[in-house]
Amino acid sequence: MKRWLWWTVIGLFLAFIFVGYGVTKRVETAKSYKSALELGQAYVNDGNYSAAKISFQDALKKKPNAKTAKVYLEQTKCYEQGLDQIEDKQYSKARTSFQQVASKNFGLGILVKRASEKQMELKEVIAQLKSFEQIYARADSLAKNYEYTSSNTQLAVILGYGSIKDNYYDDIYQKAQALKRSNDAELRALGYNIQPPVEDELSAAQLAQQNNISKAQLKQAKVELQKNGVNVTDLDDKQVIKVILQARDEQKSVSELAEEYK
Repeated sequence: MKRWLWWTVIGLFLAFIFVGYGVTKRVETAKSYKSALELGQAYVNDGNYSAAKISFQDALKKKPNAKTAKVYLEQTKCYEQGLDQIEDKQYSKARTSFQQVASKNFGLGILVKRASEKQMELKEVIAQLKSFEQIYARADSLAKNYEYTSSNTQLAVILGYGSIKDNYYDDIYQKAQALKRSNDAELRALGYNIQPPVEDELSAAQLAQQNNISKAQLKQAKVELQKNGVNVTDLDDKQVIKVILQARDEQKSVSELAEEYK
């Protein structure tokens, strides 16, 4: 065989090997890319956005210029950012983030749906908070002018709102409750018969303050109960306060009631 023919055969053989290797490599890369992309989508469906980002980043390592993986990653990052902004009570920023997610072309449909729902929810929250802050300002002004009943009428709009106990409204809810307790205390001092808040809604500290029970009285009640065979470690402060209140109502001592709590 002539030398040139020999080298031609070798060249063709090597070319066949390299071409075959290239095709195999591309097929493996495509499979890995698809697998990472699908795993990321599964994580999104489950609400595990941190894991989804890692999977989409892995997909981009396989195919750095893949448009779909880029869009999914950007969309997931933006959605997670919106959730973080809600945690930080940055509702206007969060709404903007969700609007960006929802308007993403060729993005994940489930994120578009979730983001659309979130941004509509936040639209209502932002409007309600603005209204509640204005109402609270009026209530606070009325209280400072000794118009406690009128102040409470304003606060009733806030405290009676159906979703007021949602996390979105924590701050205004706490403020409104505190002002109402203050107003009620002032009205009681003026001789008005004001129904106290439901005890179960109050913390131990609030319940003690409302009923003029000092820390020393609480401590003494625990001592008396313990002396009379009650395991006070089984009672929290609110339960001990209720024992004190029961003793007051029945005009008995805490020691006399101890038998009921053994």
